[in-house]
Amino acid sequence: MIRYVQDSEDAPRRPLFGPMDSGRLVTLEDYERAEYESGYVYEIIDGVLIVSPNPIPTHDFWVTVIRNALEAFRRDHPLYVNHVSERSDVVIPGRPGATRPQPDIAVFRDFPRRADLRWEDVCPIVVVEVISGRRDYKDTVRNRNLYWMAGGIVEYWIVDPREEAFEPTMTCLFRKAGATEWEESEVPFGKSYKCRALPKFSINLKRLAAEANGAK
Repeated sequence: MIRYVQDSEDAPRRPLFGPMDSGRLVTLEDYERAEYESGYVYEIIDGVLIVSPNPIPTHDFWVTVIRNALEAFRRDHPLYVNHVSERSDVVIPGRPGATRPQPDIAVFRDFPRRADLRWEDVCPIVVVEVISGRRDYKDTVRNRNLYWMAGGIVEYWIVDPREEAFEPTMTCLFRKAGATEWEESEVPFGKSYKCRALPKFSINLKRLAAEANGAK
């Protein structure tokens, strides 16, 4: 049974979703207008509400340092990147029901500035997921397939801190023209990766961590 909240007598009722609603069939309209219990991440995949626990602090550390690097690049190179988000939906076409995974970081090149903008209108060129042990399947298996179906995504980076929390490896998936699946590169901790979707941008997780910790 769906729970509802109502702000006032004149306001329409809105669904209230929490962890007990994971696996529930929901409409896109209810997903977009619902109220959500805090402490969880909510996505709609094939018309089903998927509820995951909030990630651990190590996950947040890596999301923050990578986003900071991408934001610095955006400020210096606005022609290549004009928006970086931690709160985006990626609309996946061709699924049995509404499907909108939420990457840890999404990088956009042509993000319009208009009030009526919807997630259906945009697609990131790079998405980043930092694996959390409590929800690793979605990053390594599910999203690998879903992000391929979003044809505008050129690169998908999977940062994996499960074995070494502060020395993660990174898997970089690249969409090569005419290919039917990702081209894959494994990047050990301490090695630099030159992003092909973002000219002039390279990422080295060891260097980013050192900068975040104030190392000279």
